[in-house]
Amino acid sequence: MTLPTTGILGNFMVDKIEVYIRTEEVVTGQAIIGRPMSDGVTTHYCTSRETLKTEKITPEADKLVLEVVNEFADEKGLDVEVYDVSTFKGRFKASVKGVKTTPTIIIGKARIEGESNLELLKNKLKSCINE
Repeated sequence: MTLPTTGILGNFMVDKIEVYIRTEEVVTGQAIIGRPMSDGVTTHYCTSRETLKTEKITPEADKLVLEVVNEFADEKGLDVEVYDVSTFKGRFKASVKGVKTTPTIIIGKARIEGESNLELLKNKLKSCINE
């Protein structure tokens, strides 16, 4: 039986990386839900309504950080937990952890905030595990 490899941060075993991102909901078009009903004399439009179609998108910086963290976690055998701060659960978890900006990475007690330079991010991740 082989145990997953985990990093050591100070005197703490690290088995997961937490990543905090923010998604945005953007309008992609309009739609009509339902359809007008007619009794042969009058058309009743109250049975249908217009609504907006939306899609959640992740900012490019957050996508890049997720990609780097997932690669790093695969190499080190660590789990990745992603929290979207635009959801209730994500906002709650972020407030408990003191996260104010995205993207934020938490490994044990180490924190990397808003890093978008990929090489620097990789080096910071490595140094967090080897501390």
